[in-house]
Amino acid sequence: MVILLSACAGNCGADNGVTVDEILTTVNIALGNASLLDCEAADASHDGSVTVDEVLAAVNNSLNMCQ
Repeated sequence: MVILLSACAGNCGADNGVTVDEILTTVNIALGNASLLDCEAADASHDGSVTVDEVLAAVNNSLNMCQ
């Protein structure tokens, strides 16, 4: 099964980059300590949850900027 991710997972501020704060928010959503409403961009697959793949995509976007 292939899950297609949005172009910029973890980009909560819609500014074409992912900050450390946005990564922490993404992790907290994945752990259930924050609401998806805090950063809808964390749910790159748009399935209503944040998975490890999406956290890793956010980290990658932080390092390489969003395409």
